[in-house]
This record gives sequence, structure tokens and C-alpha cells, in this order.
Amino acid sequence: MRHFDLAVIGSGAGLIVMEAALKHGKTVAVIEKGAFGGTCLNRGCIPSKMLVYPADLIREAQRGERVGVTFGEPAVDWQKITRRMRRQIDVNLQLEKDLGKAPGLTLYKGEAQFEDGRTLQVKMKDGGVERLSAGDILIAAGARTRIPLIQGLEEAGYVTSESFFAGKFPEKPYESLIIIGGGSTACEFAHIFSAFGTKVTLAVRSETILREFDREVSGFVSRELEAAGIKVVYFAGAQAARREQGRVTVDFLDNRTGEAYSHSAQELFLAPGIVPLTDALNLPAAGVSTDKAGYIETDSRLATSAPHIWALGDINGKFPLRHKANYEAEVLSDVLYGSGRRSASYASVPQAVFTHPQAASVGMSEEEARAAFGARVRVHYNHYSDVVAGIAMGYSKRRADDGFAKIVSDDRKRILGAHIAGPQAAALVQPYAFLMNAGGEEQAETPGTWLPVERSMTIHPALSELAAWALIYPPAEDAGET
Repeated sequence: MRHFDLAVIGSGAGLIVMEAALKHGKTVAVIEKGAFGGTCLNRGCIPSKMLVYPADLIREAQRGERVGVTFGEPAVDWQKITRRMRRQIDVNLQLEKDLGKAPGLTLYKGEAQFEDGRTLQVKMKDGGVERLSAGDILIAAGARTRIPLIQGLEEAGYVTSESFFAGKFPEKPYESLIIIGGGSTACEFAHIFSAFGTKVTLAVRSETILREFDREVSGFVSRELEAAGIKVVYFAGAQAARREQGRVTVDFLDNRTGEAYSHSAQELFLAPGIVPLTDALNLPAAGVSTDKAGYIETDSRLATSAPHIWALGDINGKFPLRHKANYEAEVLSDVLYGSGRRSASYASVPQAVFTHPQAASVGMSEEEARAAFGARVRVHYNHYSDVVAGIAMGYSKRRADDGFAKIVSDDRKRILGAHIAGPQAAALVQPYAFLMNAGGEEQAETPGTWLPVERSMTIHPALSELAAWALIYPPAEDAGET
């Protein structure tokens, strides 16, 4: 049995900690049961944005007449869109190849399971079994789509973000689509396929979409999705599913009224949330505690309840965002191999949904702020039509799609939260994340440093990364195309 200084379960953000360990001369094992690169690269933010941007272009072209430019019907080259998306996903192949050459690193392609707090058994993809031990073990295995209990679901068939970007990617846009879910994945795919001409029904179990956002933002996005032709059904409790003559029918029950109704479409897409990939790890053997939902409990230094075992990313239940996972990986790298002074804070986590319109936020919603600070809360607004750049883009107070920025502060001008709905919301909200991480003794002594950028999470993938990463990360090899 081989022994390593560090074992990393999962090849997403955990690779940042791996790199730090290797730079300090440590031996590292990386265990990955699927494609290298994690959710973000293979079935999440990166391939989905290769579909979002063409969809955005279609929606913006439809608005052209407002500013005096009229376009014809878009000619969608689905095969080219698919090729561009596949090219990005295929980066995982090069990643695995590069990792295989790294000195001090050993790759295990298989599924890890704890034998005790220092020992792992790996069921290899080739059928064998390997055992290894490590001084420190990092669990960064991620999460998967939660599959709801719906009668007949398996027989009817369905698509998730995992299967969609793998073997079930369609040869052309669906004619019609039912999406179950109201979070970021559901809303982004509703936008994507609606723009490409698919008749989309978005079935939401609660009274609103994007429940993690400020109510005004989620309400605005909901109205705009409906204005784009997406049928949004609220309080939709899916009961049963069946496939007949090439179409899927889902029976719903209204959670308020008890009314029964059905919707049919060419395909069914499930995006009702995620569950952590902890069920196969045998965590009790290592003494690692989880919450009721199965997420690994971690402290501000990413430590679990078991000594020398750490966890980060989606699997710890704190904001399922790649930039949050990257941030945690930087913190843990410092804890294990740096100054040891850093700790994770989740008070100013920026997030964005790349639907149309975009929605982005950081910090507290108005409701959260008022619950915490009461009468001290101040709310500040600006609409796109209030600035010349927005007017130039065709926004007007007479139109319902006039997006806005909503900034929440206290009576001493401290920023509590920022919320934006409209074009480039992800980039526009980012400065507020930096501001919320400004201050402290170090910056008082040396004002004007880029410490706030270093300490903040930068929304991924958004254009804000262009400037922020110039300071934080060295440039990667050209991944673009002609």
C-alpha cells in the first residue's frame, strides 16, 4: 500500500490544493471516477455558457428594432455550436494527460471509499482495487442532480445536466421541453432552448424561481422569461411521468389548490437541485460528520470532524459555485502549505444566473438585511433607463424589461448586498464583492492595493475574470478559436 502526503478525491477545484502541495515537494494522489476537471468543465458552467452566448445573441438581435437595426430570422448552425462546446469539454482529456506527467503526482482512475481516517480503497475503472494512505485527505467529489420521486420516471426517461452533456446531447434543438426546477440550471436551460425556438415549460415547485435571490430580482427575471414565451408553472408538484409516441407527459398537482393537470413535450429535463456525492465514500469509517442532507460539515478552515480530513466545493453544502470552490481551495492551500492564517468567509459570495436577463447578487437580500438591521437599512436603486448607456441600448421606463441595480446598505454606508437584473449583471455586481472585502489593517497601512481582489470570489464564468485573474492567475494557453 502506497502512502502519500495528500490524497485528493475529485479533480475539480481540489486540483488547486494539489498544485500547492506539489510546489512544496509533497507527494499527492488524485482519485477521479469520471472525467477530469469536475462539474464546471464537463457538465456545468463552461459548456453551458457555450450555449448561453448564442442564445443571448438571438435575444439581443430581437431587440434590435428598438435602436433602429432590424435582423431577419437567425440561422442557427447547431452542429457548429455543438462542436465549439465539445472542444471546451475535451479540455479534460488534455488535463488528464498533463496531470499524468506531473512529478510527485499519482492518478487513480476509480471510486474512493474510506477504510479508516487515513486509508482509502479505490475501485479502479479497470476492475482492480487499490489501497492507499495519506497524511491529509481532501474530499472534493462534488454533487449530482437530485432525482425526484416521480412515478414512472425511469421508464419515461429524462435528461439531467450530467447526461445532457454526455450521451443525450440532442442532434438539434428540441421541439418542446419540460424543465422541472426553478434554480439557476433550470432557468439557464429555459433561456437557451427558448431562444433556439423550443417551446419550453418551466415547472417550479415553489411560488418563485431563483429563491436564493432578492425577491425583486427573481420576480423581474420570472416576468421576462414569460415575456420571452416560456410557460412558467408555479406550485407544480410532479406526480407521474410516461412516454407515449415519442413524447413525455408529466402529471402535476398544484401544491396550493390540489388541481391536477398535465404537460407534454418531446423531452423532460430535470434540474430540481443537487445532492452531495457522499453516499459511496463510507464516511462513518473515517469519522466524518454530515448534515441531514448528506453534506459534509466543515469549519472556516475547511476541516471536517475528522483530523487531517478536509472538504470543499459542492460537497460541503456552502454555495454550489465553482468560484466558491476555488476560493476554498486557495484558503485550504494556505492552511496546509502557507501562512496558516487564512479562513473562509461566506458573507460576500457573488453569484450570477446567465439567463435572459442576467441576474447577479452578492451579500444580503433586502429581506435578510431588514431582519438583521431593521430601520438602519437603506435601499438604493437605478434602472438601465436612468443612465445613458442603458438608453443607448434601447431601455426605457415605458418598457417592462427595464432592468435595475438594487444596492442595500446600512445608515453608515456599509454595503450589505448588491442585486442586479439586466445585461452584464455578472460583471456589474463584481465591484461590490471587491468593496465588501476592502478595509482592514493591511489596507489602511497601504491603501490602493489589490488585496480586495485577492480576498474576493470572482464570478465564474464572467468577463470580470478578465481583469481579476490578471492579478491572481497566470494566463493559460490559448483556448480560443478562429
